[in-house]
Amino acid sequence: MRKKTRHLTMFLIKDSVQDYNEALKEPAILCRYDFKTELPFEGALYLRLPRNKNPWWVDFVQSGISNQIDKFENVSTAAVIFIKAESRIFALAFGYGRHLLKLDSFEIDFGLRVALNTIDPNRLRSIDVRVFQDLVLNTSRQVSRSTSLETFGLDVSRDVLRAVTGEPRDPTFADRITGGDALAITTKVEFSELHKKCKKALSAFRSRRYKERFGWIDHIKVVRDFSLVEELDGKILQAFRAREFERIFLAPPEIVDWSQIRGFRYSRDEQEDLHSDLFIEDYVNTLEDLSTLTIQELKQKNIEVFESSQDEPLKEWSIYECITFEIEHKKKIYVLTDGRWFEIARNFAEEIRSYLSELPVSSLDLPGADKEESEEAYNSNAAAERRENIVLMDRRLVQAGDARGKIEVCDLLTDSGEFVHIKRRTSSSKLSHLFAQGMVSAEEFLRDAHFRTRIREILRDLEPDLTHLIPEERPRPENYEIVYGVIAEQSDIWPLSLPFFSQLHLMQAARYLKTLGFKVSTLQIGWE
Repeated sequence: MRKKTRHLTMFLIKDSVQDYNEALKEPAILCRYDFKTELPFEGALYLRLPRNKNPWWVDFVQSGISNQIDKFENVSTAAVIFIKAESRIFALAFGYGRHLLKLDSFEIDFGLRVALNTIDPNRLRSIDVRVFQDLVLNTSRQVSRSTSLETFGLDVSRDVLRAVTGEPRDPTFADRITGGDALAITTKVEFSELHKKCKKALSAFRSRRYKERFGWIDHIKVVRDFSLVEELDGKILQAFRAREFERIFLAPPEIVDWSQIRGFRYSRDEQEDLHSDLFIEDYVNTLEDLSTLTIQELKQKNIEVFESSQDEPLKEWSIYECITFEIEHKKKIYVLTDGRWFEIARNFAEEIRSYLSELPVSSLDLPGADKEESEEAYNSNAAAERRENIVLMDRRLVQAGDARGKIEVCDLLTDSGEFVHIKRRTSSSKLSHLFAQGMVSAEEFLRDAHFRTRIREILRDLEPDLTHLIPEERPRPENYEIVYGVIAEQSDIWPLSLPFFSQLHLMQAARYLKTLGFKVSTLQIGWE
């Protein structure tokens, strides 16, 4: 008798879970069925009795139908089979079975690890990626036929791989594999062979073969283990109570137009003065007792944002989502930013720090910034103070030659060929806009003659003596320098004082610009 093709979805239960009931949300309401004694492995089936209910759309549609719709119901089923393989427990979910499991009972990324260790890297069908920049971008990329990883155009220093589908090297394991938190395989299998499938999946999970082609997935991981998040949140509270404020930063969790921001308030007390920027010390001064501070309070207490022309707050952010915090915990590096915890591979973090430590600091002498002034005002004042060799280019948009539309050339242009891009320090994902601006502008300047022509036209109006900086022919990039200036408190370890993801985006931008041939430097602009 030929084996039938089955679609199996399996989870690997954490090794700290020794009993099936510990992995279930509500074991008391489920029916348990033990395996046949003649099977060569242990296990049990947990079944939720079928639930009958009308589809949600029946009442909606009935309101527009003259005749009564015959009664019919959807039946939802949910089942989990637990199988013991070696020293671990596997859960195979059927129907809505995965919803019977506690979210913290199974290994995160188990399926992804198995898939990457077993899939032929040249026979991928789809990938799911999460990109953390100005917004969290979740994408699913599919191809019409099996292909290699390079076809998907991943940025391995930025993209976080969530799931992958492909064909395995060993067709006896499966015909097709999809791996995320769960492992989904399509394979010909009998019930009595499930134990062997679990053992093979466990062996693949423990393998390090994935590092040959997919080692970069360990660079950055979103922490989704609830118990670990609780531990890390506890480290934040410890830092608050120890008053280690040099390790805790506050920054807007989204891009803001600083020219329109009148200030921030940490409480709903209308008598409290508005603050021009977010500083952890200002928030702490509103607290009565740090020893009683809780994560719930950090998540529930909001920062009010006031616009220049409004008396009522424009928006609110929780304190928690504004915190940037980096900690070493159990020999691993973790970063909290935008309300999410990330695990950073130590060697990856060291690679970034080493690269940035060697990145030149600009020799450009710009004035300090006033805490009350906007980026626009600062750029204008800096250009006015150095009028003899700097021209203000801020907010002068130039049409690019492709679908990018109008872009900003830079904020300041010097007579030495320095394209200076300036932004006030915000959370790490928002500074990526600064670094991207420098890359896009430099690329267009290098390849687009019409872009250069428009820059010359602007310079003829603003500073005719500097038009010679912009040639009609393709420029020599080694004659120009891209300068990234960040307005923030002075630090002795600049630019390593930037949040981790800002460091990552800066390294990516600098590497790309250097491949184009440009010089790259950074500039720390402190407060006056």
